[in-house]
Amino acid sequence: MMRLKRYILLTLFLINVVMSVPTTSNREKEEEEAGGEYGNEDEGPFARPVKNGKTFANPPSFKNWGGIPGFFQIPKLLFKETNLENVPTDQRILDVEIPVHNITASDFQSNSDLFATWLGHATVLVSLEGVKFITDPVWAERASFTSFAGPKRYRPPPMELEDLPELDFAVVSHDHYDHLDAEAVKKITDMNPGIYWFVPMGMKSWMEGQGIGIDGSSSVTELSWGEHGTFEKNGKEFQIWCLPAQHWGQRGPFDRNRRLWSGWAVIGENRRFYYSGDTGNCDSEFKKFGKKLGPFDLAAIPIGAYEPRWFMKSQHINPEEAIGVHEMIRSKNSIGIHWGTYHMGSYEYYLEPRDKLKELMDAREDLKDTNFVTIEMGRIWEAPDKK
Repeated sequence: MMRLKRYILLTLFLINVVMSVPTTSNREKEEEEAGGEYGNEDEGPFARPVKNGKTFANPPSFKNWGGIPGFFQIPKLLFKETNLENVPTDQRILDVEIPVHNITASDFQSNSDLFATWLGHATVLVSLEGVKFITDPVWAERASFTSFAGPKRYRPPPMELEDLPELDFAVVSHDHYDHLDAEAVKKITDMNPGIYWFVPMGMKSWMEGQGIGIDGSSSVTELSWGEHGTFEKNGKEFQIWCLPAQHWGQRGPFDRNRRLWSGWAVIGENRRFYYSGDTGNCDSEFKKFGKKLGPFDLAAIPIGAYEPRWFMKSQHINPEEAIGVHEMIRSKNSIGIHWGTYHMGSYEYYLEPRDKLKELMDAREDLKDTNFVTIEMGRIWEAPDKK
């Protein structure tokens, strides 16, 4: 009975995820609309998304993009694949395996000019040269359009929304529910009336629909890949770059790819931070990030929700590919995120992303001068002094 219930709930969730999603990308149409401007070289400008009327698409230069599995492939996922996630129901086990350290704003401090903490899934709180910002703030119990199905949180956030420090700005990578929590976005804006939100194309109208950026107290800056905005504080200027990512978007039954998806880079006078958002392996772009904007002092890179590969490969990288991103963007320090928080519908063992990352990094003698680690939720990571 429990197995049947799990199948039913997973099916409901997957119906929401893959509804109307094509099984393959329309390469010929994309190539024609791209006008031959998209190459697979590591040099040149950042890729631009293809715009098909009101919707966005990954460009043909993303050779690893194969589209999202369609509805009729759900039975293969449910009945022909083995789900190895096996998250314990005993919270005492989880408290040992994935500890959560409760913190408040007063705990988020350091003498370093760059420090951060992981608040679960893809939410990272960062202080960089005096500015504080957050990536994809999500506090929801279910990252879903409904309260009874979809990814359920099994590790609590280490910080309550009310305990966040004063924020200067926030970046949002895309509109999926595990990256865009409407209630959290509204509450953060209420607590920080002067906050700046940086979002991909198509998302400004959604933000305005939540009452954000319409009265002048808060600001929403909408950018496309390769564009950047600026933020000034205490005489310092910071560049916030919207960067390509290999993914897709959908929040309701009729808005597939109406809003763009992206990664983000924050460039200060002395420190540089990169957040990938959700992405498949668009390797030529990662190399450009490293050459044009790197090296990065800190990167937040996803390492979870990647099995089975035939289902997840286009949209999510695995630990091995994540290390490739770390290397290509020339990151000195990276933190593995996007694991250990929600039941994401992926089939890898729940601790495998963390354990696999460590195993692979330990074997990479050529990367010994860099760090790619996981940190416990609520722990403060501090950047080494610049040499």
